[in-house]
Amino acid sequence: MLDIIKQAVAQSAETHKIPFVSFGATDGDASLCEGQHGGFDGQSLTGNHIFRIASMTKPVVTVAALQLVEAGKLSLDQNMKEILPALGEVKLARRNGDAIEFTTPETDITLHHLLTHTAGFGYSFHDDVLAQLEAEGKIAPLASDNDDFMSAPLLFEPGTNWEYGIGLDWVGKIIEAVTGTDLNAHMTAHIFEPLGMQHSSFDASVLGVERVVPLNLRDGADGSMTDASALMPLVTKPPYLGGGGMLSNVTDYLAFMRLLLNRGMGPSGPVLGATYADMMLSNQIGELEVPLQPSTNALLVDEHEWFPGITKRWSYGLFMNETDTQTRRAHSAAWSGLYCTYFFVDPASRIGGTVMMQMLPCYNPASKAVFAAFEEALYQQL
Repeated sequence: MLDIIKQAVAQSAETHKIPFVSFGATDGDASLCEGQHGGFDGQSLTGNHIFRIASMTKPVVTVAALQLVEAGKLSLDQNMKEILPALGEVKLARRNGDAIEFTTPETDITLHHLLTHTAGFGYSFHDDVLAQLEAEGKIAPLASDNDDFMSAPLLFEPGTNWEYGIGLDWVGKIIEAVTGTDLNAHMTAHIFEPLGMQHSSFDASVLGVERVVPLNLRDGADGSMTDASALMPLVTKPPYLGGGGMLSNVTDYLAFMRLLLNRGMGPSGPVLGATYADMMLSNQIGELEVPLQPSTNALLVDEHEWFPGITKRWSYGLFMNETDTQTRRAHSAAWSGLYCTYFFVDPASRIGGTVMMQMLPCYNPASKAVFAAFEEALYQQL
């Protein structure tokens, strides 16, 4: 299996001028294959290297939040301003011609809203209202080493729409408030260590900054790469961001994916109860759908829609395809990270896979082609 998948990944990476890529697949029991292609700065990529996994942090933080719900320390329908009063002060922004007006939302934000991206928060690289506010200096841009961007307003009344956004950064703050410890320490004790994720942390100094691969900016015209690591500095101290602050690698993320495939069971026992694990693999947004995601910042993200023509939903923490795709079975779950890391789990086929690259913009066609080549090769081996 490894040789066939590695050949497919290598061929696609070379065709699309991707300098390095790490990949792996797992079933519910163990890793089926792991491999790397390419390198950087005169060295070959190895399984020991570490990636910024950005929004692939969100499902892991979702597990931590659901653990607290299971323990009775949080409630999914609880008003989160009871824990973080700042959430009761967030305004609702609406466009009125060229102007943006602010009002007080009528609905309180719950943990359910935050975990499902129905709270009303967004990202400026997907939404024109937030992009305008950012351009006018009224809200801070997304950053890896500070949380100023969390002052952004809502885009709609909580519970009325779906918009991908910063809700999980707020969940990270809620976890810290409830547990009285920083997010990295809590995640290490309750998720990383129980799952044997020895190469995962929010603190780069714990893993070794020399192990972290460079972040590149890809030129869409000729495929050339420019080192852009300075755009997203490595973090070695709080604040730790629940929406995108994790560092990890393929080996560790496969371990997390096995948790999903095994309904919350870790290698030494339950990490999350099956009832709550099932919530991460089932629709939690009713009739709302996950639409095409536009781009208002070509440096960071390309316009993108997974599986056009197929109904897409959101669970707690994960994107879901409601019907079969060319490879995945219906009700598979997946997501990605801003720097072109991708993964999916297919419970019906009892398989999962991840591909990690490190470049901007996210969803550029070259990165998606490599992920598709990996996925197609994997399913051909089943």
